[in-house]
Amino acid sequence: MEVDICSLNKQQLLELNPENIDFLLNKEEILHIFQKLGALWLYSYEAAKNGKAGLHAELKSGRCSDGFLNAKQVIQYDNMCRLFAKQLFLKYKQISVKYEKPTHVVGIPDGATKIGKYVAEFLGAITAEMIKKDGKIMMVSESISEESTLLLVEDFCTRGTGFREAVESALQKKWNIVLGEFVIINRGGLELIEVQGISFIIFALAEHRIKDWDPAECPLCKIGSKRIKPKVTQENWEKIMNSQK
Repeated sequence: MEVDICSLNKQQLLELNPENIDFLLNKEEILHIFQKLGALWLYSYEAAKNGKAGLHAELKSGRCSDGFLNAKQVIQYDNMCRLFAKQLFLKYKQISVKYEKPTHVVGIPDGATKIGKYVAEFLGAITAEMIKKDGKIMMVSESISEESTLLLVEDFCTRGTGFREAVESALQKKWNIVLGEFVIINRGGLELIEVQGISFIIFALAEHRIKDWDPAECPLCKIGSKRIKPKVTQENWEKIMNSQK
């Protein structure tokens, strides 16, 4: 019998055995998990009307946003990390007729590093190594042979900034790359990401559009809300979560 994910509270979610979830979760179930685990922030326009402009999110791309999903708050729990890795594995199986099985898997750092290891385990592939150094994503593992194929997985996709960096670095190491990005949530509305003339299809477990703006056009900046990078520290995450209370 399928588990009713949306009926589970935080404690029940943390007791969930990912091995028992053999079906793809829908958008509502995924967002329910993030909400219950304190990993979903949405700007309160109502609070702003009442004089609490608070903080808003500065994305990796430098743009402003009125919503943010923080994978760290979820994948810090091993069962949740394995759950979403298995979900990405199931998603890959769903469309794998398009691709050969990858020999290697890597999770784009920092958010998906551990997820990548579990996806590799589910696929029976080797975990490749990618790091973030001085804010730049760098591929560490060299391609072993011409037959080596790399699958990249990520927690979220907004504008594809991190994915482009990851692909460019992997191409420098002579990797053959699966022509798709497998992500938990696509929050930017993109369908394809172009890197050096190569098109990568975005395969997301869920699509959840969150608004974002150039800082010069950001309506939240204009009403006095300050920008903050939510994932830089746990303190920043707590600040943005509580800034309009």
